[in-house]
Amino acid sequence: MSDKDPLIEWNRLNKENAEQDLASALFISMANTSSLVDKFSMWLFAGTGATGALLIAQINSVLPNLTLVGFRVCMLFLIVSAIFAFCAKYNAIRCQIQIQTDAKFRELSEKIFSKHEESEGRILKMAKKRELEIQTEIDFENVISEFKKPFPFWVGWLISRSVKKTKGNRQAGYHVAIKSYAGQLSFAFWQSVAFVLFLCSGGWFASGL
Repeated sequence: MSDKDPLIEWNRLNKENAEQDLASALFISMANTSSLVDKFSMWLFAGTGATGALLIAQINSVLPNLTLVGFRVCMLFLIVSAIFAFCAKYNAIRCQIQIQTDAKFRELSEKIFSKHEESEGRILKMAKKRELEIQTEIDFENVISEFKKPFPFWVGWLISRSVKKTKGNRQAGYHVAIKSYAGQLSFAFWQSVAFVLFLCSGGWFASGL
């Protein structure tokens, strides 16, 4: 049987689609836990902010027990923890935007493709009767060109660059989400480390201990 047999090609596409869909499902399942990491990071950030405000408000009573050097070290670790919290939040937002945008796009595009395929079948049938050759495939370059119109030139250039870079990669959108999720996890971890170091510094420099 020839490798170009329609049944063999259909089987190949069916397997490939299933494998790609399973990979997408794994990406989505992992990225959906971003909100849990975000809650922890924001809870710790709130504690960091409250602690920093309390230290500054009570600086006159804190300094005699903590020393000036100890106070500065503790504040430094709190600031570092807060910076990591901001970075974690940025990555969390980026991850969630990517996942929600992709989900909405898939929902809308399925309806569009379904309508297009239905009309395409009728058009090809009529074209065959009239012995006409018609191009019915969607040109995604036209789609991207139309999509870029409302954006500034430099944004349009970035969109075109991103499209060319990820051409043929069906998981490109999820890769962005997962990279952001990995960044969120990393920053949340270092945020926690910085806060623990603040606690350790407070204990180390406390003159009463």
